[in-house]
Amino acid sequence: MRLTHLLAGPLAGAALLALSLAPGQAHDLWLTPAPGGVALHLGHVHEPTLPTPDKLVHLSALSARGSTALAAKAEAGAPILTAALAGPGDVLVSAAYDSGFWVRTRAGEWRNADRRAVPEAERSQWSMKFAKVVLGPEAPWDRVLGQTLEIVPLEAPTRAAAALRVRVLFEGRPVAGAEIAVTSGEAAEATRVTADAEGVAQVPLAQAGQQILAVGHRVKPSRTPALADADSYTASLAFTTAESRTN
Repeated sequence: MRLTHLLAGPLAGAALLALSLAPGQAHDLWLTPAPGGVALHLGHVHEPTLPTPDKLVHLSALSARGSTALAAKAEAGAPILTAALAGPGDVLVSAAYDSGFWVRTRAGEWRNADRRAVPEAERSQWSMKFAKVVLGPEAPWDRVLGQTLEIVPLEAPTRAAAALRVRVLFEGRPVAGAEIAVTSGEAAEATRVTADAEGVAQVPLAQAGQQILAVGHRVKPSRTPALADADSYTASLAFTTAESRTN
């Protein structure tokens, strides 16, 4: 599927990270560098959308000096939120976004509501999204942040060559067989790789530039069975490389 007529650059690649047909999960959250800070993106190929600031439950920058909370604001003329960093230095920025409850009606339409509001819904879920971006080679890239679903690099991502080893964790435990979508550089198509029994995958980086990894995990039954059938999680990891690639 070609997206260059819809979006350009890193945003085009990131839009390929949709992991299911449900809006609550298909709208993925990812972070990219922005002048003086970071940009938060939410969406998928068919309908990029502005993240709702009230649903952003966590945004912070971690450095060798500690963690700093960040404030996000809407960016005029663009479907993104932006957040300024306090100053220079390499940081690991993380975000969490509560997309809330979603139901699919018998007519096949998705609504941002729970099962109590639409008792006749044929499918329902609660959706939570996590994202990280590594800004600079000295950022604490190897830190396990404790996100419910998290992609953790096993080697320095900004210095990676043609591939990067990562581990997928859910509630701190490896996710065997997790499928990771990888968008590399200006590539218009995502590559998918499967993690082994320890949640570890060798992720190919086909082109230099912005790299965006994404994974989804679904748990059934939901922790709130009166409100949803299942809980849906997505997580992303972004970083930038400059080395030449060999396919």
